[in-house]
Amino acid sequence: MGLRHRHTYESLASSLKATEKHYLSTCTAGSLSVALIYPNLYSLGMSNLGYLTVHRLLSAAPGVAVERFFPALATESPLDPPFYSFETGRPLGDFSILMFSFSYEGDFDKIPGIFAALGIPVLSEERNRHHPLMIAGGAAVASNAPALSQIFDVLVPGEAETTLPPMIDALMRRDTQLEELANLPGVWVPATGKEVIAPRTMHDINSQPAYAHIVSNKNAFGGAHLIELMRGCPRNCSFCLAKVIYQPVRSLQPAKLAEWLDQHPECSDLGLVAPSLFDHPQIEEIFNMLAQRNVRIRNSSVKWEKLQPQLLEILRRSGVTGLTLAPETGSARLQAAINKPMNESRFIECVREIFATGFEQLKLYFVACLPGEEQQDLEATVNFINNVVKAAPSAGHLSAAFSIFVPKRHTLWQQQTISTQYEMKRTIKFLKEELNKLSKQLKTSFASPQEALRQHWLSHVGPELAIEYAREAKECRENRLFSRNQFSALEF
Repeated sequence: MGLRHRHTYESLASSLKATEKHYLSTCTAGSLSVALIYPNLYSLGMSNLGYLTVHRLLSAAPGVAVERFFPALATESPLDPPFYSFETGRPLGDFSILMFSFSYEGDFDKIPGIFAALGIPVLSEERNRHHPLMIAGGAAVASNAPALSQIFDVLVPGEAETTLPPMIDALMRRDTQLEELANLPGVWVPATGKEVIAPRTMHDINSQPAYAHIVSNKNAFGGAHLIELMRGCPRNCSFCLAKVIYQPVRSLQPAKLAEWLDQHPECSDLGLVAPSLFDHPQIEEIFNMLAQRNVRIRNSSVKWEKLQPQLLEILRRSGVTGLTLAPETGSARLQAAINKPMNESRFIECVREIFATGFEQLKLYFVACLPGEEQQDLEATVNFINNVVKAAPSAGHLSAAFSIFVPKRHTLWQQQTISTQYEMKRTIKFLKEELNKLSKQLKTSFASPQEALRQHWLSHVGPELAIEYAREAKECRENRLFSRNQFSALEF
């Protein structure tokens, strides 16, 4: 069984490694061994610039051996233990440091299964010098670091580029104590009782942009190269974390992007990463540059009010066939409340322009169960979508995806009350029934109320999370069940 399991894992890993192109060499032997863990699918980890940036920084550090680990290499197929590194198949428990990258709070739920499989106590106070040093960073840590404060030895709620290099320098000294790490800006060592020292400077993305130095055709962008075009968001949406955790807003200059493209001449398909891409002050110049270089553009949701005819033409010529817009709600009252007012007639005209330019697909993102949402607001959203359907040609593909409002720490709406599960189900039932009446042309999808409630709890829970996870890890060991949930790919 053991040999068969290892052979199966190595075969899966080898098939994925064959899809990768590496732009930097990686050392898998060194005096400091780090397993870099993305607690979700391989395809998502290889599409996450935060995770890839940490991997790039570790790879560039002399004497550091870094290998990747993903608890699922394929959708709906979590790995069974024992766990091995992705690069060389080294047992995960052999590494001196286990470094986790958490993109969103839902991935916290992978902790019990991974820790249990490795035989590592969840509670940091129960570990000793024979256990690996446990480090965690990422956007979810910036959002709710206290939740992990009794689980991980070191937390990095800030940006990796300014925090990780001095931390690695310190860890390379074998006699380094946690007290020393706690004195580094941007590093939190809960056991010392010290507060986090704010970084002196924020990373200049024009000095070194975040990009995918490993490109796999199995990433969530269909094998596209990835580069961060803007960090932070200039908008002030009531429920969004991006503005809070990535201040100040920093934009990549077109000249720096051109320089990067010159260094990657084989890049013909490029994913542009930013919380609010179309708010980049030179986005039209950048799109023109990419079109002239025959680079296909892959972008996240579009700010519809920025979609001037010339931008639509450029995007279409660049091979983009579908766009995603995020009106959030069709209610003018709620649009004002979330700080995203909309001119509906102009939006509908924009929809017409999108399809007239030759785009084939349009996806709309909405948020259900917003604070203060009433029946008339839901009806306004249905009417709004109906007007979009009427504006679209019969051959156009339309979809509407509804998430459920979850108040997050640090946002303007962090103190808002989340809807009950009954209210969520009632809202979704109404929307489904009404939208199904509109047109077979319209496809709809809805987030899970249960997952929304779990995400809300994980977004606000404190150090007591360690107690729950310690109990779950014990159950994992006793029942030999090491995955709390399945792993599903996201749509981009």
